[in-house]
Amino acid sequence: MDRRQPRVRTRGWIAIAITLLALAAGYVVLLRQFKVSKLPVEQRFGAAEPAGEVYLEPAGVDALNQAMQLRAYLQPSLPEGKDGRPAPARDLTLLITHDRTVEELRLAAADHLVSSTFEVDLNDGSVADYPLDAYTTRLGVELLDGKSSLRLPARITVWEGALGYDLKTTSQPGADPDAVELTTSITRSGAFTLFALCAYGAMVVLGLCAIIVAVLTFIEAHPPETSLIGSLAAIAFALPVLRNALPGSPPLGVPADMWVFLWAELATVAALALVVFKWARAALRA
Repeated sequence: MDRRQPRVRTRGWIAIAITLLALAAGYVVLLRQFKVSKLPVEQRFGAAEPAGEVYLEPAGVDALNQAMQLRAYLQPSLPEGKDGRPAPARDLTLLITHDRTVEELRLAAADHLVSSTFEVDLNDGSVADYPLDAYTTRLGVELLDGKSSLRLPARITVWEGALGYDLKTTSQPGADPDAVELTTSITRSGAFTLFALCAYGAMVVLGLCAIIVAVLTFIEAHPPETSLIGSLAAIAFALPVLRNALPGSPPLGVPADMWVFLWAELATVAALALVVFKWARAALRA
């Protein structure tokens, strides 16, 4: 028995253990880098003693049409008068400006809450950059007295949560402190982006495996076998399924498809053709 064989096995196990540890460490680093455990929070802007409370909540993001559904709520605050008693209720009007559109919510003095859902445009981005696409939207928020149209202080609360997206809202100071300008940056969530990148990475690995099998078979370093044909055919059918399972259902033809999915699919089909050719040639010779 060769004495070197146990040493080779030991080195092999050590190499496997080191590889697994490196992969586990890399996976943990990726999870932290992409902040997959990040939870949405509320951001508050505006006056400390408002005449009305405004709550803005994203209802959904449509990256393909570059639009976001936004739900706005308006309710009165209950400030106290000089004598310590609650001030009398009044009519309120909320104006939300986005692009060239103005959304208006009216709250009567006798009401406690009013809401409205509308669509705002997403700017400075395109779904062509999937899964690293990013967008911004800008809102102007004003609260007015329903009768005199005088501007009133308001407190705006923004919920920074939307399925599959991370939102970050900031406020720009203006000439009038009662007119609040909000800018929201919208990016794919960390878990969403990591999943998509891993899926594209899997496509690359499958395509490279198909090429290696075809090359080794074609140069006769490995005999052509029907099992290889079945494996390559399975890869050819698995790639479109993996592509369609990408989160967010990006439209077919984004640049990531051209750089990853399409060439991997073509390489797999070409590899399948080469293996079938060598198998058929070997069968005819036999």
